[in-house]
Amino acid sequence: MARDKKRSELDDAEELQDEFTLAKHSVKHKQTERIIRKKRKKVNRLKTLFRIIIFALLVYLTYEFVKLPQWYLPQDAFKKHDGNVIEIVNNRIVSTPIIYDAMKNLPVSRLPIFLTDTDSLQKTLNKIPPIKDVYIRRYAFPARIQIIVRERIPVAVIKLNLNQKPVAFFTTDGVLVTDRRFMNFAESDLTLKILTNSPKLSADWNFSRIAYIQKIVKAVETYSGEKVEYIDMKNPNDVYIKIQSTSIRLGTLDSTVFERIKRIYTILPQIKDLNSRVKYVDLSWDKVNYLKLKKSE
Repeated sequence: MARDKKRSELDDAEELQDEFTLAKHSVKHKQTERIIRKKRKKVNRLKTLFRIIIFALLVYLTYEFVKLPQWYLPQDAFKKHDGNVIEIVNNRIVSTPIIYDAMKNLPVSRLPIFLTDTDSLQKTLNKIPPIKDVYIRRYAFPARIQIIVRERIPVAVIKLNLNQKPVAFFTTDGVLVTDRRFMNFAESDLTLKILTNSPKLSADWNFSRIAYIQKIVKAVETYSGEKVEYIDMKNPNDVYIKIQSTSIRLGTLDSTVFERIKRIYTILPQIKDLNSRVKYVDLSWDKVNYLKLKKSE
């Protein structure tokens, strides 16, 4: 029994030792965890501070970058004729000074070029009659604008004299332009030339009338095989039309005019025989053709 008692005491001592060791280990473990947590908190604080510094630096750099003068148009951009700031391309009928004159009273935006609203500029330029539409491109470094002009196409010019500038012209989309500033480049080989006797066009000069005249010109070219050079309508009741080889008197443009035009091809061979003696072909009479000869000198 003494031996059993001694063994029991030894077992109890070992248990106490084990418990003491576990307690000591647990304390060290908790101390280690506290140290690790403190280090983590310190690292997290440093990371947060670093992020704040980086964010503030990025905001500052962005602000300074946006403030660069290369982002902004000069305040006199619409008044100073500088093609490096305001580039105008594809304009032929409307000259560049006229476009600048239309823009001169527009305010220049104080915002960066990528935030600049160009709607007011576009609306202003679209009010110029020969301009059909404009497209605006914005560029930076340096800040500049490119204005791409899309002009209307003249289809017929109105003239008082064959050798003078037009007083007006019609476009393919039916717009009548009477501003003399746009007449320099309105005329080309493809535009119909119409001679009148008054610089002020009456209300009956509309696109429907132009379309009717074009139809007559097309018929004359079809039956003559020649290009029409111009149509003389100074006297609306006695109309002449000039083709390459001669002039044709159509008279009144009534319901019979297309039937009279069909007779052109039967009389043109006679003109070749008479050579330069023919002044004009008279088709103003129903069913009768005449050749008006020049007076002999």
